[in-house]
Amino acid sequence: MDASTFRSQPGAGYMVRARWIFPVSAPPVSGAAVEVGADGRAIAVHRQPPANAHDLGDVALIPGLINAHAHLEFSDLTEPLQPAQPFADWLRALLAYRRSRGNAERAIITGLSESWRSGTIAVGDIDTRGIPIQYAAAGSVQVVAFRELLGLDAATVALQLGAGAEFLDHSRGKDVPEVIRGLSPHAPYSVHPRLLEGGISLAAKWRCPVAIHLAETRAELECLASGTGELVDLLKEAGIWQGQLYPSGTRPLDFLRRLAALPRVVIAHGNYLADDELEFLAHRPNFVLAYCPRTHAFFGHANHPGRRLSEMGGVVAIGTDGRCSNPDLSIWHELQFLRRSFSDANAADLLRMGTINGAIALGLESRLGTIEPGKSPGLAVIRLGNIGAADPYEDLFHEDSEVVNLIAA
Repeated sequence: MDASTFRSQPGAGYMVRARWIFPVSAPPVSGAAVEVGADGRAIAVHRQPPANAHDLGDVALIPGLINAHAHLEFSDLTEPLQPAQPFADWLRALLAYRRSRGNAERAIITGLSESWRSGTIAVGDIDTRGIPIQYAAAGSVQVVAFRELLGLDAATVALQLGAGAEFLDHSRGKDVPEVIRGLSPHAPYSVHPRLLEGGISLAAKWRCPVAIHLAETRAELECLASGTGELVDLLKEAGIWQGQLYPSGTRPLDFLRRLAALPRVVIAHGNYLADDELEFLAHRPNFVLAYCPRTHAFFGHANHPGRRLSEMGGVVAIGTDGRCSNPDLSIWHELQFLRRSFSDANAADLLRMGTINGAIALGLESRLGTIEPGKSPGLAVIRLGNIGAADPYEDLFHEDSEVVNLIAA
């Protein structure tokens, strides 16, 4: 049976065999089969496959991949925006593109479709429109939509918070109940302090997840610490600079402390988190750092601190950011990029970053991220580019291995 064409039948269970199964919650198993019930939940991994198991051939089965941080509204781009540096110039290009593009709904649908084809079962998307119906085309992709809060003008705070509260009110969106809703105060340099505090209060009231861009660039650190630099110039140019709204010497740690009481916080990028900030994250399981490897490389940032955070016991997940800074939306390509770039990295940890750690980031770990009884993670089918290595992860992450299917109820 062709692994790329196998489909589950609605309301019917199935059993599929593969050369390798990577449950993530347990070591890889060779020549086993995964049994899935009619409700889409995994029943068992059979080390001795029954005769009725569909043999998918020389493939690996992993849990559906999870994109912890994305901007689907830019999915209609065919290549990243330029220039990559300085960051303020890239932001100018992004804002100009957003103004010229018009409605982003088609791009979002395109991004969801691409995500599915690349083996992604769930996406944490930054929502700038506040219209959950735009995700109705998600199909089997679980969307966690983080409604963006953005603005430095104190006069707009009440309006923004009202829109955020309306977005979180599920009674207004029964047409798309599968969309999980959260909030995203954009970044420290683009959110008024009252808007940030109001957003935190809303998130605490609704017990919803939060995502925030933090420690993304050195320019951000300078803006916070002294109210100077290229981001300040950009804000002044746009006529929205309100003066230094945070005290001199403010740093990412101050924002981490404000967010610490919330149930789930995704720190997007975190490229320049200091050691004490990593220590702060490592001791708080409600925080997850979303590392976007190829976006990080696109901007030419210094070494990412995610590895240090992992060694400290913190949780690091993988995101793609968006096609504004990345050639595609494939979490699998992100993992392969990391494998090529850091050959000494623990391969099992890499797989966790793209699966269960992403599920933790989005609050979905009870049903996604691992292949084990009771979960419905979907099965990403990886056609192996190499067969027979002593370490199964060498076969899995081979540069020619590719996602060819995503099997989900």
